[in-house]
Amino acid sequence: MNSMQILCFLKAAQNLSFTESASEMFISQPAFSHNIMSLEKELGVELFVRSNKRKDTVLTPAGAIMYEGLKRLKEQFENLVQQARIISQGKAGTLRVGLSGADRIDERTLIMFDKFQQQYPDVELLMRRGSHSELIRWLYEKTLDLSFSLRIDVAERQQLEYMKLYDVESVLFVSAAHPLAGRDGLSLADFRDETFINISASESPVLNAMLVQECKKAGFKPKVLDAPDVYSQTLYLESGRGVAVGSENNTAAFNPRVATVRIKELIPLEFVVAWNRDNDNPCKRLFLSGLEHGEESEEQ
Repeated sequence: MNSMQILCFLKAAQNLSFTESASEMFISQPAFSHNIMSLEKELGVELFVRSNKRKDTVLTPAGAIMYEGLKRLKEQFENLVQQARIISQGKAGTLRVGLSGADRIDERTLIMFDKFQQQYPDVELLMRRGSHSELIRWLYEKTLDLSFSLRIDVAERQQLEYMKLYDVESVLFVSAAHPLAGRDGLSLADFRDETFINISASESPVLNAMLVQECKKAGFKPKVLDAPDVYSQTLYLESGRGVAVGSENNTAAFNPRVATVRIKELIPLEFVVAWNRDNDNPCKRLFLSGLEHGEESEEQ
């Protein structure tokens, strides 16, 4: 039994005319009749009443049962094919996204998620927060499909690829009671006597080294308190253990006990979306395609 035999039978049962059905399927009537007879032979039942006394086409009781059953199976099969195509195109499924545990989700990122969900409501968007090292590890383990990260955290990792989204300002966080809080035109050198709460080298080698390098350029070696992760860095900062360089989106910026200071040496950092090059989740490809097309529209 093959698909052509089934389609011929369904068409004949629907039209109750071999001539009309053969014409609609663009095959000759002998070929059409041959498919019906071959199907009957394989099934071992007659599907149509054959009588010299009747000119009309009539289903046998067995044929009527086969028609109803095969019609349902055909509809189910077509639905399955449609669902499979939707999933293969990334229009349904699950997209797992990671974000920094120390940063709030800013408006620009929220807009990206909202647009994607509005366009593809059948994609379940799962989000989780993590430290710098956790986000990288989850990408490698493929327990994350995408990570919203700083470029310097992912740029030198051969297994990872990334797309720039926008720049985020780097600022210095100090206690709201600090005498220099609220002052403009300050440099890192103005804070040479402070303890700098830095991300540990084991958590993010590039961020750890960046602070030391920037302080060296400013003419001093910083006194450093290494925080094991972004959560501890924020906790130390909010409890007044020192000052810290971080993104303007850091949750500390929204703590009334913490003040934000603009430092001229601190340049903006690139915020990117990163992924494992071997991750073949079609939902990921669809999300990235939407970002690329969005950038093209903005440029135009």
